[in-house]
This record gives sequence, structure tokens and C-alpha cells, in this order.
Amino acid sequence: MAESQILDVIRVWAAVAWADGVLAESEAEGLRRLVRSADLHDDERAAALAFLDARVELPDLYLQNLNPESRRGIYRAACRMAVVDHVFARAERKMLDRLQTMLAIPPEIAKEIEADVPGMEI
Repeated sequence: MAESQILDVIRVWAAVAWADGVLAESEAEGLRRLVRSADLHDDERAAALAFLDARVELPDLYLQNLNPESRRGIYRAACRMAVVDHVFARAERKMLDRLQTMLAIPPEIAKEIEADVPGMEI
């Protein structure tokens, strides 16, 4: 069974949270809330919760098929996840840069999004 788009997005957010090699409790709790509230089948929910147990790498997703508003929403949520532990690590910056490229978000739009996220260092 192919993974749902929702699970793919949760995987991206988990990868951002794990980018510095540590999943802080605030990051883990944010992911738990996301998984609890997401419209997932039981097997997808179990897979999503497994992202809390070990480092997740950014997958090669085909997120470019999403409309621009959805891509910006994914990037905004990833930015928030990157600073939820009040630490914005260099590895998280690199991960967000990769995600920005994968989502085909223009640099000026990414800067606007980041400017609206408290704690982001641009």
C-alpha cells in the first residue's frame, strides 16, 4: 500500500525535527500532536509514530505536484518545527534549504515565511 500524502508530510516534518541529530521533547510532542490529529489509517499512524524512535532523513518526495499554497504551508510548518525546541541548529537550516528547493519555493517567499516564524534566524 502506498503511503498517503499526509504521512509523507509528517515524514518531512520529522526529518526537520531530527536534522540536528536530536529529537527534543518539545519536537516529539509536536509530532505526537500532529500524528494524533492527522487523518491516518492505523498502519500509517503506527509508521508515523515510529518517526519518533530514530532519525528520519528527508525523503525524495514529489511535492512539486502540490499547489503553491500547500507547498508554502508545508514549508511554514517545517520552519515552526525547526524552532519548536528554541534552538535553530545549522543542520536544521540546511534541511530547510533542501526542503525549500524540493518544494520549489522562491527564496523571497521563503524569507517572508521565515520572517513570520518566531525564533527563526535568517
